[in-house]
Amino acid sequence: MKRFILLLLIIPICSAQIYEFDAYIDLNEKNEAFVKYMFFVNPKTKEISMPLYFSIKELKSDGGNCNVIAGYQSILQCKPNSTKFNVSFVATGIVSYQKNLNVFSFDIPVTIETSKSIIKLELPYGYGLSDKVILPTSPPITEIGTDGRKIFIKWEFGTKYSDDIIPLRVYYERIENNSTIQRYYALIVTLSVLLVTILIVLYLRVLKKKPELVLSVLNEAERIVVEILQQQPEDEVDQRKIVALSGFSKAKVSRIIQSLEERGVVETERYGRKNKVKLKKKFVKEETEQS
Repeated sequence: MKRFILLLLIIPICSAQIYEFDAYIDLNEKNEAFVKYMFFVNPKTKEISMPLYFSIKELKSDGGNCNVIAGYQSILQCKPNSTKFNVSFVATGIVSYQKNLNVFSFDIPVTIETSKSIIKLELPYGYGLSDKVILPTSPPITEIGTDGRKIFIKWEFGTKYSDDIIPLRVYYERIENNSTIQRYYALIVTLSVLLVTILIVLYLRVLKKKPELVLSVLNEAERIVVEILQQQPEDEVDQRKIVALSGFSKAKVSRIIQSLEERGVVETERYGRKNKVKLKKKFVKEETEQS
């Protein structure tokens, strides 16, 4: 929590807006990725600073100047000189191993309000989404397909606000042989729409039954609010107290609580001019069991 509050203090406040932020991520078998960020910004945007949760090398930019500021938390700082500019680099430390599966973890911080985001991830050649886990991707994907050689996953997001985080998680593994690969590609091409529908339905059903799965896909800010609620002695917590303990703005806490309420993590009750927030019983029980 201290680390998150520190990030809020070192990131400069900017009233500008990003019309669209796109990201292309190409994974390779060395567990590295070529990453390209594409920004379409308001002309008033003078600077964009993004915390880096991984190591990067081979930094390049087009339409602006970018550099990495080292410190307690490395910062990618860019100064655009055009309403459209690109940043590319090679990212490392983004793939881990769990139970013989490759786990891709990539957090994209949103430091300026962004109207639209499109993120595309390409898996290494010969790899596919794992069927050994219930939810091989998080957030739920909007599109999955292939270019004939590699499998890609695509997410589309609407408005994201300052200090939000887009957490990407993908479980993938090697497909055994060439014939299996070809069958896998064909299956993806013909059943991609059906697969997405099934994954979304499973996602919604499983989340209602498995509290630990809900908590695993929360971003850092949402987890902080849940932890604050779990630590309070009272069942119903005044929303103003959450603002004070988290260090977040009133508007951000309201957005977080709305998101948690939509996921079935909390429920709210209005008492006059006060807004009370209460954890659903299954999440209170989860915390008790862990302690």
